[in-house]
Amino acid sequence: MKKTILIAAVWMGVSAASFATTTTTSPTVEVRGDKAVDMSIETFKDMKFKLSVKNVSGRSYIAIKKATGEVLYSEYTSKTEEYTKVFDLSNLLDGEYLFVVDTNEGYVEKPFSIKTETTRVVTPIVSE
Repeated sequence: MKKTILIAAVWMGVSAASFATTTTTSPTVEVRGDKAVDMSIETFKDMKFKLSVKNVSGRSYIAIKKATGEVLYSEYTSKTEEYTKVFDLSNLLDGEYLFVVDTNEGYVEKPFSIKTETTRVVTPIVSE
């Protein structure tokens, strides 16, 4: 039940007639670990992102957190060699967030931000 509520929190949010962009220009932060965690994020349209972690050798923790530390989504992976999941972030509110990956090899945070922008266009009306 708790996991369902967390998943619902990730997918819920405000999305009106505006355009939201997500930037992941900040560098990946390797916080601890003897080996580097091979994590990548691929951007798709409609604010969908694919998180991939290669060479996972054991149970790993995956999370999306607010910059304040509040966990919006988390899961533990099974013992596989590669983890891949597509996340739909279109319903998150504007703000600063983190992808977090904690494996036997190390702990990595990848910060990203969501910023809503509205585009206005003026079109002349032609009278007949």
